[in-house]
Amino acid sequence: MDTKRPPGRPRIHPLPDPNAPKRGPGRPRKEQPDPGDRLLEHMEQQAYVEGLLNKAPRIGRKPILDADEDTLRTIAELAKLFCTQSEAAGFLGVSLRTFQNFLAEHDDARETWDDGLQHAKISLRRKQLALADKNAPAAIFLGKNYLGQKDEHHTTTTINKPAAELSEAELMEIATGGKQGKPQAAPKAVH
Repeated sequence: MDTKRPPGRPRIHPLPDPNAPKRGPGRPRKEQPDPGDRLLEHMEQQAYVEGLLNKAPRIGRKPILDADEDTLRTIAELAKLFCTQSEAAGFLGVSLRTFQNFLAEHDDARETWDDGLQHAKISLRRKQLALADKNAPAAIFLGKNYLGQKDEHHTTTTINKPAAELSEAELMEIATGGKQGKPQAAPKAVH
């Protein structure tokens, strides 16, 4: 509610509240917390820490896995990410041995794990086919490492002579696939 004042007339400030706390010159300062509040907060934190310390420590076996819907869903998702059994066990908070025993004892868990791995391979194959148009080395790497693909070299050699008639050099050439090293010249003597 800023009203226009006539020029040359000073601005009128309201009178200070006599009950307001005294302020020093300069910027206003942050109000300091009451020391009693800080003490209460410290005591609450200390009680919380003591409660944690008094809690019985976990001694003994790690938790047992249950073949419930949540656990099976988690196992499937981990398998779809190509997690190792060790990584899955760590995520579930159990030892590798416990996880392996769980898969061995529960057929539905084993099927879920295997299905997840198969889904991961199918997904990878789709991506490999899409990637093959743009980046052949990446597709080859993925195929070799995850899908068991490998390079196979086949050589066909036709020989029209019986082996008994071939010289030793010809037999060596056939055995090495035509990759014989060139004979090296004798080293020259330097005087």
